Amino acid sequence: MYVRPQFRGLGLGRLMLSRLEGYAREHGIDLVRLETGIHQESAIRMYERWGYVRIPPFPLYFEDPVSRCYERRIG
Repeated sequence: MYVRPQFRGLGLGRLMLSRLEGYAREHGIDLVRLETGIHQESAIRMYERWGYVRIPPFPLYFEDPVSRCYERRIG
């Protein structure tokens, strides 16, 4: 997910993440995985605040110095 700079600070990232997790729960999915770039500092802070932990790359991602993968159990 990406929020354009002019719309940052309005809570849109939190809203999208909340909706994603709600959708996952509604469909019996208890693990959410995300990928972001190292320069997306706001996204990284938000994911970590929400309890996402950094993990190794998952398919279709690969080890990349500008990429970070996260996951969180929501069940």
